[in-house]
Amino acid sequence: MPVTKLIPDEARKMIAERLNSFKDSVNVEVYTKDGEHDEFNAVSVGLVTELAEISPKIVPKFFKIGDARAKEMGVERTPTILVAPEKYRIRYTGAPAGEEGRSFMQIIEQASFGDSMLTPKVKAKLAQLKEKRHIQVFVTPTCPYCPGEVLNAFSAAMERPDLVSAECIESMENVDLARKFDVGGVPHTVVNGVTTSKGLQPEERFMDGMLAIRPYKEPQQVPPGHVHTYEAADEPQVVKVDLVVVGAGPAGLTAAIYAKRSGLETVVLEAKIIGGQVSITPIVENWPGFKSVPGAKLMEMMGAQAREYVQVKENEPVREIKIGKHIEAITPKARYEARGIILAMGAEHKKLGAPGEDRLSGRGVAYCATCDGFFYKDRDVLVVGGGNTALTDAIYLHSLGARVALVHRKGEFRAEKHLVDSWKTTGRPTIWDTTVEEIVGDDHVIAVRLKNLKTGAGTTLPIEGVFVSIGFDPKSELAKEIGVGVDEAGFIKADRAMRTNIPRVYAAGDLSGGVRQIVTAVGTGATAAISAFEDLSGPYWKDKAPGK
Repeated sequence: MPVTKLIPDEARKMIAERLNSFKDSVNVEVYTKDGEHDEFNAVSVGLVTELAEISPKIVPKFFKIGDARAKEMGVERTPTILVAPEKYRIRYTGAPAGEEGRSFMQIIEQASFGDSMLTPKVKAKLAQLKEKRHIQVFVTPTCPYCPGEVLNAFSAAMERPDLVSAECIESMENVDLARKFDVGGVPHTVVNGVTTSKGLQPEERFMDGMLAIRPYKEPQQVPPGHVHTYEAADEPQVVKVDLVVVGAGPAGLTAAIYAKRSGLETVVLEAKIIGGQVSITPIVENWPGFKSVPGAKLMEMMGAQAREYVQVKENEPVREIKIGKHIEAITPKARYEARGIILAMGAEHKKLGAPGEDRLSGRGVAYCATCDGFFYKDRDVLVVGGGNTALTDAIYLHSLGARVALVHRKGEFRAEKHLVDSWKTTGRPTIWDTTVEEIVGDDHVIAVRLKNLKTGAGTTLPIEGVFVSIGFDPKSELAKEIGVGVDEAGFIKADRAMRTNIPRVYAAGDLSGGVRQIVTAVGTGATAAISAFEDLSGPYWKDKAPGK
C-alpha cells in the first residue's frame, strides 16, 4: 500500500520556499516507543521526515524511549519532539498534529534565526529573571487558540535558554497529565507546577504571569473581552501605512486583500488569532464552493491568501485609536500611523450571567466546543442556546461521544432547518422554555438549576459540563471611545458603503450588525476596502457629509 503523505503536494512548494529561507539548519529529535501511541508516533516521525525531504534545513534524528540519548534528555513519553535541543529546552509531548502544526513550523523558523521575536520591553523583563521556570501548555489538536499560547512559552524558552524550559502537552495523548493539573479547557498554562492562566494571553501578560508565577484564581480577574492595558513602550516603533485593519476574521482578511489590490499599503492587527469565530466552528456548510468544510480549515485558507498580500499581526491587540491628521492604532508592540482604518473586531461570546458561571469557567463551563469538547467524551453535558451555534456545538459534542442535552429559553429553535433536523437525528433531549438559573459546583460543575419560564417550576439537573452558546456581543469598545456611532445593542452604525460617522473610519463584519454570516462578513469587508480606496483617493468629507 502507498504511504499516505502528511503534507499535501500542493503545500510542499510553499513550505519548501519557507524552509529554504531559513538562516541555519535546525536539529529536530523525535523519540518514540513501539506499542504505545503508535498512531501519534507515526505522525511525529512522518512529519519530521517529510519536512527533511522537502528541505535540508531540517536535520532529523530518531531515538527510542529508554536509550542513552532519551535518558540524557529526560524524555520518557512517546512521542516527544525536541527542537534545537543543543540550544533550547523546547519540546512537544505528543504529536504536533492539527492546529499545533502552526506552532511547530513557527518555532523551527525562530530556532533557525535564533530570534525569540519578543518585543524589546518583554526581553528586558525576561533579562531580570533569576530563577528557573518550566512552562507547560496543555492543548488539543482542534484548538485554534492554543498555538499562540504555545509560542508564548517557546519564545520565553528561546530568550532565556539558561533558565526557561517549555513544553507543549497534547492533552488527548497525555490524559494522566491533563487530569493531574485539572485541565478542563485549553489552552491551559502551568508554570513550575502552578496553573497560571486559562486561555490565550497577549505576549506581555503571559510573560508577567510566568515571571511572577501568580496562581490562576477566578476568571473575573481578567473577564472575557477585557482589553489589557499596558504601559507605553519607552520608544514605540512607528509603522506608517495607508490602511489599518483591526481584526483578522473573514471581514478583516477580505478587506486587507481588496485594499492591497487597490494599491493601499495595509496591515492587519489581530488581538488573538486569525479566523475569529469561524475558526472555532466545527463545520461550515453554507460557504459557496464547499459542501462541508471545517471552520479552522476555511480560515487557514483565507489567512494564507491574505498573507500573500499583507502582514497579519496575530496576538497584537489594539489598545487605543487616535484620530487626527493621521489615524493612529496603538498596540503593545508599535504605533501604526495610517490614512484610514477598518474596524472588523467581530463579536465575542455572550455570557449567561448565572451564579457560578464565572467561578467555574474552565472547570466545566466552556464557550468553545471545538477547543474543549474532547474533555467531555462519555460525560453528561448541557448546551445552552437555540441558534445555529448552539445546535452546531451540540451536534459536534454528540459526535465526540458526550451525552448531550440542550436547553433553550423558547419553545422553538432559531437555527437553520438542516441543523434542527440533524439535531433531531441524535435522539438527544431538548429542554424547552427553560433558563439556567445557577451553575452548581465547588471545584467542578456538578449540576445546573433550571427554571421553566411557563410554569415557574425549578429543577436540578446533574451535569458535568455546560457549553454556553447564546450568541455574541459586538466588540465595539474601541469604536465607542473615538465617537463612532453604535446602535442600542452596541453594533456600529455604517452606511451601505461601510462608512461610519467619522471620516476615514469604516466598519465590517459582525461588528456592523445585520445578517451575521461568513458571506456577509466577506462582502462588507470588500465594500469597506473599496470605500477606503475611493475616499483616500478623493476625500468625500471635504465636499459633503457622508450619506448625503
